[in-house]
Amino acid sequence: MLLALPTSVAMAFVVNLLVCLYFYAMYKKQNGHCSYLHWSRSCGLFAGGIALSVLAHKYNDSQALNAISCFFLYASTYGLFFGLNLFELARHSSHLFQKAQILFFAGVGAILITSFHGQLVNSVASIFMAVMFFVTEGYFHERRSPYQTAYNAVRAVLLLHAFIMFLQGVVIFAITFSGHDNATNQLFEAVLLSHLILVITTALLLPVLHLLRQKRYWQQKADTDELTNLLSRRAFIQKAYMSLADRSISQHSLLMVDIDHFKAINDKHGHPLGDKVLKQIARAMNSEIRKSDLIGRLGGEEFVILMPGASSDEALRIADRLRQVVSNVDIKLQSESVNVTVSIGISASSALLDSWDLLLENADKALYTAKRQGRNMVCKFDSPQPFLGA
Repeated sequence: MLLALPTSVAMAFVVNLLVCLYFYAMYKKQNGHCSYLHWSRSCGLFAGGIALSVLAHKYNDSQALNAISCFFLYASTYGLFFGLNLFELARHSSHLFQKAQILFFAGVGAILITSFHGQLVNSVASIFMAVMFFVTEGYFHERRSPYQTAYNAVRAVLLLHAFIMFLQGVVIFAITFSGHDNATNQLFEAVLLSHLILVITTALLLPVLHLLRQKRYWQQKADTDELTNLLSRRAFIQKAYMSLADRSISQHSLLMVDIDHFKAINDKHGHPLGDKVLKQIARAMNSEIRKSDLIGRLGGEEFVILMPGASSDEALRIADRLRQVVSNVDIKLQSESVNVTVSIGISASSALLDSWDLLLENADKALYTAKRQGRNMVCKFDSPQPFLGA
């Protein structure tokens, strides 16, 4: 005997009620995050289903109360699913949501049809609950995440509960007309116990996952320049240090890019057009660099590109291509239009020069040379002549 049946029922009722209140408190604390509200309703429905089941048994196995109990229990699984759908644990959520909606209404119809056929309604409800758990588990199927262990724990509990619910449904269906229901007591206890494990696991893991995702979201926000969607200065420098420390990469080239006469553009056309210039130039450069390259905005009209494994000659060719691409971008805002150019300075690491600070300083000196010699050109550090002039 896993638990005395009245004790297991009472425990399931109390735990679901407490978790219902817990999720509702989280809903209020998390500024109305609706996932918590649906998880709260799910636990509340399950607690209500248990209470109605007890009442049905007390009043001579009332068919009406038993059917309503089955509906509450079944609706609780949909509440769990709906909360996960809002939680957006998978990119294919809209497809699964449609499946779950069809399944939910099919289950409601099946419960209504079998509601006055003795224990058959319990069998139908159990099987549909199992299927709903399987569909819910689909949110985690083939999903890769930094929090994979937590996702796998929820998956395992969902599959376990789905299996036990399905087994209960099959057993109840098999003995519906036998008149002997004592054999289902232990199975019913197993169902309640697995449900308690599911409730406690989700109560612990889902809020933690939500907080971790929030932390990751704000980290990504901090690492991304809001205007251009490139790496922020801090994030770029952090990644540059990591790349330079990688001894498997023999050399690095660094490009410092500055938009020519950007202050004059802002003064003449206003900041809205200036912001559009920054966004379109960033997009144009990002589309031309290699996948392995890092690009970020240092601030103002200055951009920086780190090219792991690229020689200074290769960086020179890419930099001049960037210069030409930018000069061909036509930037429009309402009736105003502007074409811009960029100046680019290049420095390269070597066996003696692998410091980020020196690499940046030398690229900045090369950029200054390009500016001084007429702009719209590319200069390498320690090279006497610019690669290309305006």
